[in-house]
Amino acid sequence: MRDDKGDSPEQHSEIDPEVREVMQEQSRAPAGRGPDVAKEERKKKAFARAALKAIQAKDERAFSELLRTVGVRDGSPEWKNAWKAFRSV
Repeated sequence: MRDDKGDSPEQHSEIDPEVREVMQEQSRAPAGRGPDVAKEERKKKAFARAALKAIQAKDERAFSELLRTVGVRDGSPEWKNAWKAFRSV
């Protein structure tokens, strides 16, 4: 409670705006595993199974379709890396 140097309790209790923003974002984040998280995990597992089948069968058409369905664009670095991995097996 020293007002002479500006160290009043009011100044110490004030939260930095950036810190407040992060706190608000974290409080809005869903806690635990909701239905959306489980649904995303099921989609990822289904994609992984389908991709594995395409790789094992050396089915380039199925592999291309899988990449497109998950949003990988033709010619992107992700596309090239996926094809590099496909061809190395």
